[in-house]
Amino acid sequence: MAELIAMAETNPKAAYDVGLRLLRGDGVQRNTYQAIEWMRKAGDRGDGAAQFALGRLYLLGFEEMGSDPAEAEAWLSRAAAKGNEEAKRLLPQAQAAKREAQDKYQERKDLKETYETMANNTAWVPTLPYNYAWSSSGWRQQSGRSRSR
Repeated sequence: MAELIAMAETNPKAAYDVGLRLLRGDGVQRNTYQAIEWMRKAGDRGDGAAQFALGRLYLLGFEEMGSDPAEAEAWLSRAAAKGNEEAKRLLPQAQAAKREAQDKYQERKDLKETYETMANNTAWVPTLPYNYAWSSSGWRQQSGRSRSR
């Protein structure tokens, strides 16, 4: 394995093999973080198999790593540009997942901004009516829109 790692420093195909072995735990202790690091080195140096593997891993997620549609799209695009048919097939899924993730992010951001605005602007609170008022005979439902406090 030491020889393969030494080769992997300059050879993208060897870097992909190191990553794959670490991902599978084949002859080495399984380590998904290091596996992805080696695959990224291979993919950054143009290895199409590593680019496809990374795209698929980021699209589907893997163990403790959730999916990352933007990364999936980037890696699958690179693999598809090299002619990988499976990458071409998965690319629209990654693009749709990326749009969905962006939409959800925007919704959360809008909701947070609305909440912060409401929390920081409580001038409207005194105008809200109560539904019940206390009297000597206990709680009673109020009629109309009175503002008993």
